[in-house]
Amino acid sequence: MKSDDPFNRRNILVVAAEMIKENGSATFRFDELSKRTNVDVVSINRYFDSRSQLIGEAQMLNYFAMVEPLHLVLLRVELAVTDEDENAFWTAVEENMALAWGSGQSGEKWGIVKTLLDIWSDPFAQRHFCDLLDIQFTRWIELTEGAKRLGWIDPEMDAAALTAVFWSASVGQIITSGSSFLDLTPEAARDFYVKIARRRSRQESSPGSQASNSL
Repeated sequence: MKSDDPFNRRNILVVAAEMIKENGSATFRFDELSKRTNVDVVSINRYFDSRSQLIGEAQMLNYFAMVEPLHLVLLRVELAVTDEDENAFWTAVEENMALAWGSGQSGEKWGIVKTLLDIWSDPFAQRHFCDLLDIQFTRWIELTEGAKRLGWIDPEMDAAALTAVFWSASVGQIITSGSSFLDLTPEAARDFYVKIARRRSRQESSPGSQASNSL
């Protein structure tokens, strides 16, 4: 970066993120940012290589603020695995899935898809964002493997694939929300995901049990 003042740079990003939340990124203007931050445009340009970089990094702040509730639930999932508490594990996973799916609702003024597009528009922001996401992906893969060892998830389940499906939920809601056939509620998506992932007991998976349940 062209300046070594991280506090001033951070303040510029926080204000820029708020401006984008209010009015979107298409109308984002440096002169308005300058007024709000009391930092002249020339000085702002010392911190960022381009307008797209500033917007991309500001949208990263917006994205992680949007998904902060998911990160808090992730801590509960990790604690449940550590404590070997299966009920707490599935309760937290179900809550996380419903929150993830609901975060992709298309009616929001600044939706998650536009946020991601702004991040992807700048190479620096994209690389940094992907590095941060990889930390989250790794945590979920490790949690899935831990749940498999504890017998909570089918041992043949691909942990990476399951993690990818889990994280695709919010974007998937954007794509399907306009469909009269695939407009699922967060609860429906949550229940379907858990049904796939959760390992059934031997009694539930036995042919005799299936026959008795059908009577």
